[in-house]
Amino acid sequence: MKISVIGLGFVGFPLYISILNTKSKISSVIGLEDNSKNGKIKIKKILQTKKNYFNNKQLDYLFNRNKKKINVSTNYKNLIKSDFIFVCIPFHIDKNLKTNEKSYFLAIKKYYLVAKKNSIIILNSTLPPGYTKNLITKFKKQNIYRKDVGIVFSPERVEPGLNYLKSIVDSPRVFSSNSNYAISQKIKKLFSIIFNTKKFKPIELKKYEEAELCKILENSYRAANIAFIEEWGILAEKLGINIYSILDAIKQRKTHSNIMKPGLGVGGYCLTKDPYFAKFSSINYLSKKIEFPFIDLSMKTNLQMHSRSISILRSILRKHKIKKILIIGISYTNNVDDLRNSRGIDMLKFIKTKKINTHIYDEAMKQNKILGSKVLNKISKIDDYDCIILINKSSALKKINLNKIKRDINLLDLNNVLDEKEIDILSARTKNLTVLGRGDI
Repeated sequence: MKISVIGLGFVGFPLYISILNTKSKISSVIGLEDNSKNGKIKIKKILQTKKNYFNNKQLDYLFNRNKKKINVSTNYKNLIKSDFIFVCIPFHIDKNLKTNEKSYFLAIKKYYLVAKKNSIIILNSTLPPGYTKNLITKFKKQNIYRKDVGIVFSPERVEPGLNYLKSIVDSPRVFSSNSNYAISQKIKKLFSIIFNTKKFKPIELKKYEEAELCKILENSYRAANIAFIEEWGILAEKLGINIYSILDAIKQRKTHSNIMKPGLGVGGYCLTKDPYFAKFSSINYLSKKIEFPFIDLSMKTNLQMHSRSISILRSILRKHKIKKILIIGISYTNNVDDLRNSRGIDMLKFIKTKKINTHIYDEAMKQNKILGSKVLNKISKIDDYDCIILINKSSALKKINLNKIKRDINLLDLNNVLDEKEIDILSARTKNLTVLGRGDI
């Protein structure tokens, strides 16, 4: 069995390494990037890196363990040899519904035409519902449709952070072959080899659209719930009460155990774009357009949370003389080296406009500098800073003696970083403590 993985980014590379680590029934695994400048740079980086390519302990361990077997290139004609082709290149969309649909289609077409007979292309990208069906329709219109090449949609469902690798192998895989029995059986066999199907049996859905909707509904549900709790957090602050105590009380009921906590709204690559796919599908694949007022409002609310955090910091800068700022946690979530749509980056950009000396501490970051600001590998002199902004949970706090933080420091918790014990200590130290959702401080 020969497998190719196209697109060696945040989804494709961990998948590639996971498959490479599989010991049985796979004779070769090829990793492919496009022949662009960025693609060539990525391939070169993978081949030259000795350790910490992905900055995840589990992945880096497997990367180094299998380094001699790594076969990556930009030559897509290698696909001729593959029985299964995972496509992990991103399908972009923004709030204005602008996409890379044209370039994505051309890429899939290229791989489709060189695929060998009886091979199966597995679209792993997050796609708008209706896209895969429309893709096949386009192939037929262009007279390039092939009955001898199967197309399956199976969305990635990875969990960023420390559990990245585990989430690839140990998550319920959803797929659709559009009810093609022969192809479905092959996919189930493949998945049993590379994923933990004993623990999580693959979930087969009848239509491509069902599998496509599964992924965007998951993320849209999460984005909507984040927006929901953000509004209640603002109300709690205005009332002078603690939203977290209320949430702890609510969580005692099983029906509300997964309620979210307020923070910076949505960030990262997926949650900031996936809800827009619903409207895109409606416009492009349905005869009658559907409105999505709830989705529109939830995304608007999430975007406003960024503006709100900036307003809070702006107020602090007006009231206090701030010469030096420390940002703890810069990525969109904990333990990932991923700055895409990070609210931490947005905050840093705002600070840059004020020309304030800013340092960053984030264990997951490999860079020495981000937007010109120094990235620290340790925090030695916490008293050097007039303001500390907490964006992600970090072990840095465990290394800091909170009782020695200077009393006039401004400390801004934007994302539910501090626990109750830490808040109690800091509340006794400084009157300049701000925690989103806490009106009782």
